[in-house]
Amino acid sequence: MFRLLRQVINDHSLSVEDISQQTGLTIAQIYDRMKLGNLRLNEAAEFCRVLEIDLQWLATGYESIPYIEGLTHKLTELSKTKPEFVNYLLLAIDRLWHEERVGKRL
Repeated sequence: MFRLLRQVINDHSLSVEDISQQTGLTIAQIYDRMKLGNLRLNEAAEFCRVLEIDLQWLATGYESIPYIEGLTHKLTELSKTKPEFVNYLLLAIDRLWHEERVGKRL
């Protein structure tokens, strides 16, 4: 969680002091939460509000389903003009998925 929070704080060019003022947490509390990942739900919601991020992403590091649906739509549209490229991407995704599930490369 530390890397996720640090990444998004840096992306927003905010300091920990800025986050402290906007969330009501002390600077020490913010560092503690980032280091240990022990955010309370209301604190996580405040971080998400201030940083304009999705709670699911903060908790898991993964985007929500609408992102996947948007990606599917884009791949469908792209397959009309560049089918070879889309097939290459899908093959690469399939190989990665197989590695994750089976634990070995194809």
